[in-house]
Amino acid sequence: MYRTFRNQEDKIDDKILIKGEDYNHIKNSLRLSKGSLIHQVIGDTIFVTEIEEITSNEIICKIIDEDSIQYESPLNITLYQCILKSDKNEYIIQKATELGVNKIIFVETERTVVKLDDKKWNKKKDRFEKIALESSKQSKRTVIPEIEGLIKINEIKNTSNCLNLVFYENEKESFKSFLYNSKNKDINIFIGPEGGLSEDNIQDLSSKGFKSVSLGNRILRADTAPICALSIIQYELGDIE
Repeated sequence: MYRTFRNQEDKIDDKILIKGEDYNHIKNSLRLSKGSLIHQVIGDTIFVTEIEEITSNEIICKIIDEDSIQYESPLNITLYQCILKSDKNEYIIQKATELGVNKIIFVETERTVVKLDDKKWNKKKDRFEKIALESSKQSKRTVIPEIEGLIKINEIKNTSNCLNLVFYENEKESFKSFLYNSKNKDINIFIGPEGGLSEDNIQDLSSKGFKSVSLGNRILRADTAPICALSIIQYELGDIE
């Protein structure tokens, strides 16, 4: 069932109005018609709606039920991701959204290959937000992950009340054994760039409450590591069963 994210002002009594990009997609691409069902998310509520009428600029849907299934993980996960080359960032946003991440903050280090000025970053951020939105629809999320950045590694704030993990190729302590003893539902994970993290980076993150852990003896690519880490976290502490 197609899913949209609407604002409170789109809901009028037992009706929800669809306009803009969703209107064009539903009418011209999906070619849905009167009687078709659509999931519509407003805040924390998922409404099951039925198309009543399609006009020249809006779709009028009637609310027929609410979906009570819990689609969100009990975990609150922030991914600090060093920005990567080409379309790897888009891939990470898509998969991290499917795996229940709540926020993605892009970071620069001295070993980051990609260097962006404010204009280029803002253009990318717009694109990244659209990918997060579409991935949220596809994966039946009720929360669209926030996209933030671009920040320097020394701008990361101290969050000592969270479970903070940085994955480092030279670390010996097992991620799995460390995670097994944790009960914290607020989790921050840090993934380095293609060139890896320096010892100075690790010391800087350690001073802000991050614990250095290993994902094993094999070296994972910078776009593989976040997917691996998020999958393990959701399996051990979240809602992957």
